[in-house]
Order: sequence, then structure tokens, then C-alpha cells
Amino acid sequence: MKTELVEVAERINWYARPEDVVANETLFLNQVMARGHADDVVTVRKYYPQEKLKAAYLKAPAGLFSKRAWAYWGLVLLGDHQYPYPHRFKDMADFDWRRSDFTAHTEQDTR
Repeated sequence: MKTELVEVAERINWYARPEDVVANETLFLNQVMARGHADDVVTVRKYYPQEKLKAAYLKAPAGLFSKRAWAYWGLVLLGDHQYPYPHRFKDMADFDWRRSDFTAHTEQDTR
């Protein structure tokens, strides 16, 4: 196994065996982009071409990237810092609970 990649996996993922993390290429690459240091990215790029990083980015799970990291990698990989951020629930990207009206439901729920 590529020991450099296992060392990166140990730093970016603390809840799974590093060998298992590296074996799941898409998740591993996303975790490096979301949590890795510059040195981790340099190491990973020795083994994976940009197209693999781009493919992983496009399949990223919701909640892994900060908005800042998402914008950065969107710019680096796609040339678009405003590529849509992945969300857990469809159509929830524009929901703002502070502006919604919960009072209409409160009266019915107490009856």
C-alpha cells in the first residue's frame, strides 16, 4: 500500500482505519480537499490526476466541505467558485427558518 497516502488518511480521518479510507477513493479525495493541509494535497496529487479530484468533488457528500473550501475547490477544479454546494435535503438551500412563519402551525398543533 502507498504509505504516504495512509499517513494522509491518518491525519484527515480519525474514525476509520486509514487503509479503508484510502480504499474508498471518492471519500478519501473529498476528505483531503475538505480537511487536508497543503502538504496533504501535494502528496495526494502525486498519485491522483486532477480529473480524479474533479470526479470526487462532483460526488461530494453534503456536510463535508466548509463553504470556503467548497468555493476554493470549485474554482481550482471547475473554474467556478459558485458551483452549487451539496445539500442533504433538496430545495432546502434557500430555506431560512428565521423568515418562516411557524405561528400558523402552532395553533393547530395545540388542539
